[in-house]
Amino acid sequence: MRFLIYLTRGPKWKEEVSLHNQPFMPEHAVYVQKKFDEGKILLAGPFGDQTGGAIIIDAESEKEALKFALSDPAVINGSFTYQLKPWEGLMSKLENRNPQFGQEYIDFKHGVQKELGIIY
Repeated sequence: MRFLIYLTRGPKWKEEVSLHNQPFMPEHAVYVQKKFDEGKILLAGPFGDQTGGAIIIDAESEKEALKFALSDPAVINGSFTYQLKPWEGLMSKLENRNPQFGQEYIDFKHGVQKELGIIY
């Protein structure tokens, strides 16, 4: 299973300090690196505006992904808060997945939406 861990500023975030110099960022980086080296992390990194970051992790279960997020030193110590979301990943250049959405898909979904009474 794949999950998105969305990391944002936590209660102990220091506003006057850049993301890379926040408390527990070195420990966070090493923690994520370890899982990356184990092949569990697909993508990870900070947002360009330095307000947080995201991790895409492969885990056996939601419980395993949650344990990873909760054990992150930057989460434990309040530099980050997190949201955990299951990730479906329909399109992926990394895995050569392309659903080939086009007009046929639009027509099909509009038919479903009409049946549901949400479009006319």
